[in-house]
Amino acid sequence: MWIREPGKVTDRLDFLGARENCLYLLRGNDMMIIGGGMSWIVPSLEIQFSKMDFEPKKLKYLVVSHSHFDHCGAVPYVKKKFPHIQILASAYAEKIFAKEKAVNFIAVTNKYAIDRLGLQGEYESLDLKFDGIHVDRIITEKDIIDLGDGIEVHFLEVPGHTQCSIAAYVPKLQALFPADAAPPPTDDGDTIFFPGPQYNFGMYKQSMERLASLEVEIFASEHYGVVTGAQSGQLLQDGLRQTERLRNSIIEMYQQTRDFDETIQKAAAEILPRNEIDFMGMGREMQLMVLSTAIRKILEYAGLIDKPAT
Repeated sequence: MWIREPGKVTDRLDFLGARENCLYLLRGNDMMIIGGGMSWIVPSLEIQFSKMDFEPKKLKYLVVSHSHFDHCGAVPYVKKKFPHIQILASAYAEKIFAKEKAVNFIAVTNKYAIDRLGLQGEYESLDLKFDGIHVDRIITEKDIIDLGDGIEVHFLEVPGHTQCSIAAYVPKLQALFPADAAPPPTDDGDTIFFPGPQYNFGMYKQSMERLASLEVEIFASEHYGVVTGAQSGQLLQDGLRQTERLRNSIIEMYQQTRDFDETIQKAAAEILPRNEIDFMGMGREMQLMVLSTAIRKILEYAGLIDKPAT
């Protein structure tokens, strides 16, 4: 089953935010938010928190899966609302959040979405300016946080989409929170978005293979909701197949065109109409940037183009 709108998933798990930009509240004796969202979902979070039955003091953690602007923009709001909460992220994400250029980019892109969606009033009244993130605790491979009552959160380092990507897995619920290390579901016939190897294609594929080896009954994506039951495991297998298909397709296009920009345009004409990827109201320019980065990483992995000089 595909749960597309925020609400209760199980007695242990609530889907927060919006369909396009998802956060999750995981409940043991203590509680954890997984996902950092964008600032435009904060008005929805305000309503959702006000209607939920929970003790704020039991909300102990917020996990930032990676440092992309659409996965951390709401973190300052959550920290102000629940000052005692610990912000968890990978060591490399902490480095990103310490860079002024990165913080400015996250702030600008989140504000752009606010303006495009007509939420300037909420931006002021809820103080939604992104002014950085202080990471309280570094999460590394195989770290486990025990929320009590059998709810243990196991962390995995899953680079490829970014260098800083982490996923969370709850064995008792067989619940996986992969963020963008695995493609989310979508409405088109391919069942998933195009894969996102925006840091390293080989690492992305290895991370996908690792996630696909888990026993999964709940696939809780940070875009487009939750898939439960047998379909959740199938989504991961579909992601692996889609990753291979994308690689083969991009290589074939490039071998035909022998031109990087022409390959991007050809791939965009084929892929973007079939993928509802404007989840942040950012427009076609951002869609092309995401796709072109993935194409570059695929062609670098295949040895067809050189990596940029550093």
